[in-house]
Amino acid sequence: MSTEQIVLVVGASRGIGLSLVEQLAARPDTTAIGTARGSCPALEAINPKIKILTLDLLDEESIQKAASAIPELDTLIVNGAVGARDPVTITSTEKLSEYLNANVLGPHRVIRAFLPALRARKTRRIVGISSAGGSLVRQAHPAAVGLMGCYSTSKAAFNMMLVQFHNELQKEEEEEEPRWTVVALHPGFVATDMGKNPHLLKLAETAGMVGMPPAESAKGILKVVDGLDYTKSASFLDWKGDVVPW
Repeated sequence: MSTEQIVLVVGASRGIGLSLVEQLAARPDTTAIGTARGSCPALEAINPKIKILTLDLLDEESIQKAASAIPELDTLIVNGAVGARDPVTITSTEKLSEYLNANVLGPHRVIRAFLPALRARKTRRIVGISSAGGSLVRQAHPAAVGLMGCYSTSKAAFNMMLVQFHNELQKEEEEEEPRWTVVALHPGFVATDMGKNPHLLKLAETAGMVGMPPAESAKGILKVVDGLDYTKSASFLDWKGDVVPW
């Protein structure tokens, strides 16, 4: 039996997603698949063996088309998201709706679309790249650091959605041993475009924090993913494997 792993990273055009695909493609026993909304020279230049799909989290048709091209899948990593400094007290409901569409409804569309491919294999891992900004415990602390506001609201909803996927998928299984593993994963403070938000950088500087390179975060994420099984499903972990409070 082949031990090859098929891993799809949604949102791989830059930052953490791009680094994840680059590191996965270097593994001889892994088929790495990355998605981008359009042409992506950075992704295309990594490795000729990478499969690239066009997928827009906001476009159901593009998601369904991408899913139809993947009959089997071991691990789905949902990485795409939007984030800025938008406090809920001054941000319009329409703007909050945009956050929820990109960070919650988009991943919901993607996960549902790729469930048949995940069911075709035995690994059945779903990893949602979340944020400590979605931790109710951490955000309730007066010294919380992060984008907060609308972004944190959407990430908290994203985390809850992943828990609900865990609950429902575990119930559908017929095997003696559960197979599905669904986790939320905080990538750390990373020097991506989102991580370079001026407000966030100011807060981080005050707290003595320095954004790590995307490749470092990706390396940690993949180490955690490699060690996942159903016993860790419905967990909120960080890139080092430590538990993040809900």
